[in-house]
Amino acid sequence: MKSVTSRKVYLYLFWVILFIIQNRLQQWFDPFQYLDEIFALLIVPGVLFWIIKKKEKIIWTKEKILFLVLLLVFVLSGWAGYFVYHYQPFANAVKDAYVNLKFFMAVGASFLMFANEEMDFEKLKKKIWPVMNAIVIFLFVLCLVDLCFGIFSTETRAGMRAVKLFYSAYTFLVGECVFLSAIYLWFFDLKQRKIVPPLVMLSFVMLSTRRAKAMGAVACILLVYLLVFYKRKKLSKKVKAFTGVVLVIAVLTGLLQLVSYYIMMGVESARAVLTLGAPFIAKDHFPFGTGWGAYGSAFSAEPYSPVYTRYGMDKVWGLSPSYHEFVSDTFWPMVLGECGIFGFAAFIGVLILFVKKVITLKTNRSAFASALIPLLYLLISSSSESAFANPIAVPLAFWIGFLFAEQKVMESKKGRACCEIEAETKNCI
Repeated sequence: MKSVTSRKVYLYLFWVILFIIQNRLQQWFDPFQYLDEIFALLIVPGVLFWIIKKKEKIIWTKEKILFLVLLLVFVLSGWAGYFVYHYQPFANAVKDAYVNLKFFMAVGASFLMFANEEMDFEKLKKKIWPVMNAIVIFLFVLCLVDLCFGIFSTETRAGMRAVKLFYSAYTFLVGECVFLSAIYLWFFDLKQRKIVPPLVMLSFVMLSTRRAKAMGAVACILLVYLLVFYKRKKLSKKVKAFTGVVLVIAVLTGLLQLVSYYIMMGVESARAVLTLGAPFIAKDHFPFGTGWGAYGSAFSAEPYSPVYTRYGMDKVWGLSPSYHEFVSDTFWPMVLGECGIFGFAAFIGVLILFVKKVITLKTNRSAFASALIPLLYLLISSSSESAFANPIAVPLAFWIGFLFAEQKVMESKKGRACCEIEAETKNCI
């Protein structure tokens, strides 16, 4: 057990650190941009090892079958649209279909990687705690230095410097901080209030990006922390007041973003046009949509999808053939446009089943709180970015898969312990 746990500690740290610096590495070496796709693909050898070497049998439940059926409907809807309309090359369709599946594949890959009955997760926590602290302190200090001396290129919002550190976009920094925050919530049962200082530092870094989604993420972390860990305890007036202020600011920020979003619709922003156009495109391409790589995805830009020209979107700033920086600035419109009504409904069903699976973690409050944060963040960010198809979705999927692995190992150990007790009882009789 010791050797297995030690190997898994190094494996865990390898992937966590690699995910955190991936964006920086890909700015130096292009191949690193495929790290998230490569990790998701590890589910293939993982399944083969699970079946052949470990000789594990897959227990098929109604929910598992329904999950796979809905996921298949989602994927096939996109392919049906592709074969009917042929808007984009086959290579673009393959890439886009894979990118939209990689979140769920990454969850499975992580689960298979760590679901070993010889794993000691409590020992793993103790081993990785100091490393996680070092990572958070590094990001926090780097953020302070950047705020004071401006060592990284950035922009100003409301007269204040917006921090993105060494990441290419603010959303990557926020996503990585959410990833780390989720991990720290997992430490609660072991470290209790010692997780608060790292969470505060990560929240400070997120808020320094001056992004609305960062405020939403911080509010979610605070809410989950209080509701999961302190729902049965009486909170002090100071804590209640602080929580109230944070929530009010978060709500106001969200409303302001919503108002500005509708104002932007009047001047035809890329995100607004993609959102407004999706229902009409789904209707005109009923029931399967335009097909993979044709609408609202990164692969719809090169070559330029004829869908945009057909609906007059090629003249919108950020969606034009010469400048299409914001072509993948939405998620739900992309799903509706590319996969149609059937694919959209199937994906909603997949998410509902996935949320139900996350809820089964509630027997372990630390794991439950830890899994809620990535899920809530992806739902928040789905309004303004590619969310589940975004590179940042894979680290979050890695962590949720890790928590599912812990759940399986704990249940297996409990089941084995019960069998041993029952056997001993029979021998005594």
